[in-house]
Amino acid sequence: MEQSKQANFSLSNNVGFIMKHLVLIYSILTLVSIDIMAQNYPKKTIMDIMNVPADSLAAGSLNSPSVGDTVIVRGVVSIPPVVNFPDDIRKIMIAGNRNYAIYLQDQNGSEFAGMPILCDTANVASNFVRLKKGQLIEVPIRVTAFPNNNKLGTTQGEVLSNGIVEFIDDEIALPTPPAVTIANFNAGKVTAATYNVASGAKYVGMKVEFSNLIVSSSVKGTNQRSTIILSDADGNEIYLRDQSNHYRTDAVQLGSYTAPTEGTKIKKIRGYISTNSIAGQPVPFMVSPGMPEDLELDMGSAPPIITSIRSTRTKAFPSSDETVPVAIGVKQGALPILSVKTYFSFNGNALDSVAAQKVNDTLWTATIPTFAGIQNGTALAKWFVRVNDDSGLTLKSPLGDTTGYYYRILERAPKIADIREKLQSNGGSVYEGYSISITGTVTASASDIPNEAVNAPRVYVQDAITPYSGLFVRTTSPSSIVRAFPRGAKVKVTGIIRENFGVTSIDSVNAQETQLISTEGDPIQPVIVSTTDFARKSQGTSSAEQWESMLVKFQNVIVTDTNADGTSNFGEFNVVDASLYNSATESLSKMRVETDDGATTYGSTSATGKTVMSRGTGIKNLTGIMFFSFGNYKLVPRTNADIELGSVSVENDMTESSFDITPHPVHTTALIRCEVSSTKQAMFKIMNLAGQEVYSTQAINEYGNVHSAMIPAGLSAGIYIFKMLGDMEVQSGTFIVQP
Repeated sequence: MEQSKQANFSLSNNVGFIMKHLVLIYSILTLVSIDIMAQNYPKKTIMDIMNVPADSLAAGSLNSPSVGDTVIVRGVVSIPPVVNFPDDIRKIMIAGNRNYAIYLQDQNGSEFAGMPILCDTANVASNFVRLKKGQLIEVPIRVTAFPNNNKLGTTQGEVLSNGIVEFIDDEIALPTPPAVTIANFNAGKVTAATYNVASGAKYVGMKVEFSNLIVSSSVKGTNQRSTIILSDADGNEIYLRDQSNHYRTDAVQLGSYTAPTEGTKIKKIRGYISTNSIAGQPVPFMVSPGMPEDLELDMGSAPPIITSIRSTRTKAFPSSDETVPVAIGVKQGALPILSVKTYFSFNGNALDSVAAQKVNDTLWTATIPTFAGIQNGTALAKWFVRVNDDSGLTLKSPLGDTTGYYYRILERAPKIADIREKLQSNGGSVYEGYSISITGTVTASASDIPNEAVNAPRVYVQDAITPYSGLFVRTTSPSSIVRAFPRGAKVKVTGIIRENFGVTSIDSVNAQETQLISTEGDPIQPVIVSTTDFARKSQGTSSAEQWESMLVKFQNVIVTDTNADGTSNFGEFNVVDASLYNSATESLSKMRVETDDGATTYGSTSATGKTVMSRGTGIKNLTGIMFFSFGNYKLVPRTNADIELGSVSVENDMTESSFDITPHPVHTTALIRCEVSSTKQAMFKIMNLAGQEVYSTQAINEYGNVHSAMIPAGLSAGIYIFKMLGDMEVQSGTFIVQP
């Protein structure tokens, strides 16, 4: 027994000895791997990265020369990624759903000394989530710009996927934020601001302090987020960006922040100079307060706050004999509330009003009466609210002399155009959240736009070919009846109206009330459009918004970019009207075509096995569904039948010499003639889009510099590259083989 105990004790000691050494070896290997990683990338300060050369600033560009570099950056954490690790891991600063975000401060600088840093939440090994305010760290990042591919894109850092934070020191004191004015960044109103690039660039990513401002606009959207605009005494404006969840007013907010309303005076606001997009266009200078104490209001002059306004009617479209109840959330300011009134008009007639009744300290209600003068089965109602306090201050919602809330009175079944009627500048439906039933013809089925990457097929329905007559039917249920609707069928769909990333949709589909009426619906012909209708158009622009979710067709367009997104690739290529190809306005007239969502075999990369649409490829007819995504209007072809290839305009490698392909597109064989300087017999080669040579032959010198060769029979359908090689010149281009 004693020997057994001794043996166990000895074995235990050995195991302990081995485990200790394994831990030591692991630690050494980890340190070595970190050291190897550190040696692979140069170390740079924040000022090295964020500094923008004077010539770039003079040209109106905020792009740092470091964009695209991979470096190790050193700085002090000025705001942590989460509330209090590990007890409360709710995010503070937001930068997309998949990222943690912080701001770093350079230890030694007062200009170009701040930088936003993002880290994918999946990178658990990075220890990024553990960061605390005042920690000095080094971390490997890829320097990027946001928004990308735009001279107003500002610099940020993205932690490498295998990047690990190295902790250098703790409890470092942060500098006092520099005092700035709105004029350092913007001149005039935000809707038409002149950006002071030369003055504002040095503060991007830094925490700064503004004093003595006023809220010139405060609008709560249907998503419950508030858009705040601040103004100085000279009328210069800047956005207060709700990048911090302490300043959100939707479901993810931290604490009980209430957005200040128009007229509120601000003693001080401290925040980070950040960048975001409005209607798809970058706004380089916004202020993002981080913590609750960063905003100091002048409460002695605080006006009342309208916290919410909504119609509590049960139907999206009331009938002419139905009143419309309204609920108004009001928070008293410095002085008592004197009155709350709802103003209304029908079909643009004279305004009338009704006094709201106080229910409690924060809720008032009113009722908009019926309207008997309805014509042709419809009428448009407009309404708004005014709140007055004892000082005589009047607060209107929504802001602006001519703005209002709307609803349409109907004595007939609603049409899609009723739902999508443009009554808001961004094109969003004013009926979001209401249940609705519509009848129409399926223009794209779940098999047409399978959206396989996220297993969320998109179905589209139209009930006319007039503007605003298309609707996106969204369903995430694998067993939904909507997924079985064939293209061309007449259907009835009942569900809830939603704005899905800027696109009006109907979701939460009611299976009992949704049905296939007939496999033969109304004939829906595509609307003929131009790339200039959509190119560079912001969300809600009528020329583009009217065709959202509808079947459209471009005629005679040419591919300008195989990949529309530069160094990234999201499965999109660009086309332009043929008349604008290679013109001075080509870059301003491009239209994106999305290939990953639909069921075509064309794409922007051969890695997915698709036929790449290279620059110069001509498309006779390009049909599909128009939609809006990530700041751009885009076309989604459904199947290959939507892409009818045509004549090709080709960029030459070295000269502008002419060539001819007869016939083109190629069905069996074809003859190519090229002008190429050569003192000996030219060679003719054909490559596929992967660069692999599939055919080679000696060309025939017909006369002078004209050489010819035959494209052989038997090539599979697709796009090919050819080269006619002389000893003094090379002529190249592309051609299409059709089935």
